Amino acid sequence: MSFFDVVNLRGLLFAAILVTPHIFYARTHTVSTADYSNRAMVYIARTGRFFSAFLLAINIGVLEQGFPEPKALMERFWLITTGAMLLIYALLWLLFFKTGKKGAALAIVIVSAVAVIFSGIVQVKTLLMTVGIVYLIGELYLFSQFFSKR
Repeated sequence: MSFFDVVNLRGLLFAAILVTPHIFYARTHTVSTADYSNRAMVYIARTGRFFSAFLLAINIGVLEQGFPEPKALMERFWLITTGAMLLIYALLWLLFFKTGKKGAALAIVIVSAVAVIFSGIVQVKTLLMTVGIVYLIGELYLFSQFFSKR
């Protein structure tokens, strides 16, 4: 088994794009788990986010089948569609940093979760798809709590 059988470089790039804005936002804004009424949901959202990134980048071999046939076509399809979604995701983060609007934040949550769940479906990675759903649920909770206090 080679290094590239375990590490998916394109998935690693996509994972970095998913996680970087969250880290930047946490560095530039004060965010505390005490701001949320249910800390367990905060940790569920974080777990979903970071496990999604991990499973995008690393092939663990559990509940994974890889791209279905024709592999080359499906891989290109995944690269183009996920790349487009993550480009939209990055642009939405830029919009959110400038405006702080609720609509931009909701779009960020939906686009990022759809990108992760879509990657799980196309690559036939059951755990990635499941963690993407957990990520969506946790992020929607954080979104609702964050904007209910504003």
